[in-house]
Amino acid sequence: MAQLMMHAKVFKRFYKLPTKVQKKVATLIEKFQVDPWDPAIGLHGLKETMLDDKVRGADLPDGYRAIVIAPEQGDTFLLVHIDSHDRAYDWAKNKRFEVHGSTGAFQIFDAQATQQAAQQGAMPAPYSPANPYILQNLSDDELFQAGVPQLLIPAVREVRSDYDLEMLSKYLPDECAEVLIGYAAGLSLNEALAQALGSDHEVPPAASVEGPGDFSQLTQRSNRDLVVVEGEDALKAMLQGGTLEEWRIFLHPRQRQLVEWEVNGPMSITGAAGTGKTVALLHRAVYLAQRLDHPKDKILLVTFSTNLAITLKGYIPRLDPRVTDQIEVTHLNQLARTICQRGGWKGRIASPEERDELWEEVWAAPTIADLPMAKADLQEEFNLVVDANGIETEEDYLTTVRTGRPRLGRKQRRQAWPVFKAFKRLLLKRNLMTFEGAIHQARLVVEQGNFPQFRHVLADEVQDFSLEGLRLLAALSPLNSGQLNPLSVAGDGHQRIYRTRVPLSRAGIEVRGRSKRLKVNYRTSEQIRRFAEQILAGLEVDDLDEGKTSTVGDRSVFTGPTPETIPCADETEEAKVIAQWTKALVEAGQFSDHEICVTPYKPDIRAALQAEGLKTYELQPRQEDPGPEEPGVRLGTMKRIKGLEFKAIALACAGDTDAMNDLAQATLLDKCERYVAVTRARERLLVCMQNG
Repeated sequence: MAQLMMHAKVFKRFYKLPTKVQKKVATLIEKFQVDPWDPAIGLHGLKETMLDDKVRGADLPDGYRAIVIAPEQGDTFLLVHIDSHDRAYDWAKNKRFEVHGSTGAFQIFDAQATQQAAQQGAMPAPYSPANPYILQNLSDDELFQAGVPQLLIPAVREVRSDYDLEMLSKYLPDECAEVLIGYAAGLSLNEALAQALGSDHEVPPAASVEGPGDFSQLTQRSNRDLVVVEGEDALKAMLQGGTLEEWRIFLHPRQRQLVEWEVNGPMSITGAAGTGKTVALLHRAVYLAQRLDHPKDKILLVTFSTNLAITLKGYIPRLDPRVTDQIEVTHLNQLARTICQRGGWKGRIASPEERDELWEEVWAAPTIADLPMAKADLQEEFNLVVDANGIETEEDYLTTVRTGRPRLGRKQRRQAWPVFKAFKRLLLKRNLMTFEGAIHQARLVVEQGNFPQFRHVLADEVQDFSLEGLRLLAALSPLNSGQLNPLSVAGDGHQRIYRTRVPLSRAGIEVRGRSKRLKVNYRTSEQIRRFAEQILAGLEVDDLDEGKTSTVGDRSVFTGPTPETIPCADETEEAKVIAQWTKALVEAGQFSDHEICVTPYKPDIRAALQAEGLKTYELQPRQEDPGPEEPGVRLGTMKRIKGLEFKAIALACAGDTDAMNDLAQATLLDKCERYVAVTRARERLLVCMQNG
């Protein structure tokens, strides 16, 4: 039976097609599986007008044509383009549609246009035998191994700089461009190939194909741009909701590898902002749910932030509504409260005001004296060390690891312990717990057998989990049962904004040999990605465990305008600059107001936006961004916008004390917070700084 695979570019333009054309495509797919040469489909050859003999046309209503690529081997056909008659044929006539002989990837390219682009570079640089550009180190055979079609090797030979490569990459097949850019950025050729193809082999094996028209293995291979469409119902399911959410259908081969990775023990996914960690983890949750052995088995998907948990819960039915009831989606604090309540606890979490009252009571006690540090520092020590690590005894406090905290000797710790003990006693007396205290108590409930484990546990944003939070994950997952895929975690040390690092191994989560990093950024332009990296320049960032993160080979899949930095005399001028910048974007028709976000929230900026006639919308805790249903420029704190993305972001950093104005003296957490805010932007970024 014939199969039809659809290219991502068809999906992207599908809703711009006339309704009659959309309906005909759905019918065409259904008939195609029975007989691709059915006269009702109208598939016809175009050998006289097309460079590639495999190109076929298919008749659609209103004068539209579908471009279908017929196989020379196999029975898989490829629907790669739909447009009006003349535009569809003009698009296809000079292109080649081939399976690459080394990588096995399906490629679309125009050799003539690529060569012209290489020879007309805007920044030509002469070839220097003494100091050649790094791609010149590769032989023709190695370039072919990298996925470069034979016809494009001369064009790649013209590349003399990173700029040339960036410009030429727009004409190269996607996986080929990714390999070359990764190699130019410092990866070995094999490392770059493994990243692009989703392979674990040190030397990725060459594909076994008989020629450029051998499509027989495409459905078994991980394709970033092709998906099998099994019929009209399948197409409707892919296009549900009125818009195409590409993340539901198309995954990078590296992401697909992580989704389907079978591991004996816990595994971790790392990667910079925008590399698709959350998408991979979400798909993995659904993939595992589809393969549960017993109907009563449950999967836990837990995040650190409330808003992200709400968003992911809404995504599960869009991926597969059949598994919705088998995946519990929640955030860490809610999870801890639920477990504590099922364990019999009847209290509640202390409010910030109640915590302040308890601390005042501690300081007023006559027995509290000889403090080893300032009161505020002691409260911070309790929050970040005692509470976060679930410490219950003085001996545990004396021996605990205090990564990222000021040095404190044993004598000082002994002096501090009565303060912490008094605060904990007051919490117990009022039947209150801190959030971290609830996490600690939840772990004990699970370890005592009073709350069942999940068959699979998946956790996102684990860079912000405390030691007790990680221990709770370990307790909830069947780590010691010998079952496959007990625990999957994802995170990024660059985005740690709540605490200092806690290695996974300290919580008994051993991921060495089972950790993979994503390097391709889908959300943020290359210019914004580089700007964000500079915020953390010179800092060593951990890999969630005991190792260091390497950003070598990190790249974005698209480019955009250079981020704008504007010095402002004060916050009044800052508000005016941001309002005018935002208004210009909206009036130019580039973005809708809901696609623009200003952070952090400042009343003066809101007033300035409204004075320019712009609606505003303040992002709310524990609520999903309503998107186009609720117009208005988004306003929120830097922490609030974590996990979200916008086409344009304005950072209001002109305040006297904003860390952006003195990054050299800023704390790591402050730098990470600004890194997170910057990487929420997809295409445009404005940063208002303090003047001078």
